[in-house]
Amino acid sequence: MRALVLSGGGNRGALQVGALRALLEQSIVPDIIVGCSAGALNAAFMARDFSLAQTDHLLAVWQGTTKEDVYPGGRMQILWRVLSGKDSLYDNSNFYAFLQRAGIDPALTFGDLPGHIPLFITATHLKSETMHIFGDRPGDRVLDALMASTALPPVHPPWTVDGERYIDGGTVTPLPLRVAIEKGATEIYALHIWDDPKPAEQIQRGVSAIVNRSISTMLRLQAEHDLLLSEMAKKLRLHNIRLWTEAMPDINDWSQSNRLYEAGYRTASSYLATTSKRGQSADQPSPPIRRLARRLGHTWQNLTGSKSAGVSPVPASID
Repeated sequence: MRALVLSGGGNRGALQVGALRALLEQSIVPDIIVGCSAGALNAAFMARDFSLAQTDHLLAVWQGTTKEDVYPGGRMQILWRVLSGKDSLYDNSNFYAFLQRAGIDPALTFGDLPGHIPLFITATHLKSETMHIFGDRPGDRVLDALMASTALPPVHPPWTVDGERYIDGGTVTPLPLRVAIEKGATEIYALHIWDDPKPAEQIQRGVSAIVNRSISTMLRLQAEHDLLLSEMAKKLRLHNIRLWTEAMPDINDWSQSNRLYEAGYRTASSYLATTSKRGQSADQPSPPIRRLARRLGHTWQNLTGSKSAGVSPVPASID
């Protein structure tokens, strides 16, 4: 079974749209789609219609996104929210309205999706601090799942669904390969928005730069855990397509969707051409992942109580 896993990535989500177009041009269609945060938004649209026309529509959605849609207000409003004890720096009502304008009806459930590709969106259950998968129940609402999956603290407040509060799925893992493995995937195409770590001397000053650095560090380290899971899983072919480009935009910059789209398309096209030449062999884990696996080898058995390198430990981490 082939799975498509779309990572989080904030305003860099257009990278995935370009990569999706490259996959479609090679007739690579998944049996299931898993998305987290920004990747959840892309996944929700593509699960409705996995086509080239839909990538055009999705690009238009990213092109039309503004800072006010996601991070409304200025410094004084942020200060007021902090002093008044709000749960976040920004309100998420603008984003809720934006998703509806983009075509996500509040009443739309996973069971109502017109496509034939099952969709799963991850979030983090705030109280238990465990992953929650929206889409396991056909009655789950897609808009609630998107709001929960993108509620990254302290930027946005938790999103409440049926009395339970959820935050961004990236706080557990921005690249939820474990969900695809648990669902039985034997081949995974991971569209992994990647921030190359910068040397300390290249880090800019200011709140925005520090927040950007903190978030990217958290996402990178959390993703390594799921990459380790994929390395340990039996009979799994992983295509870890890292989507990155020079001068990645600041988290407040929503004006570069076209450039990101083109970079994502080039990266994925190059990867697919390379794998085709080498006979569709699976990606080899990066050296950091291999070192991490060696360091955690004894710890893994302690955490899971299992000596197997298969998928049996995975469901234990899923709510």
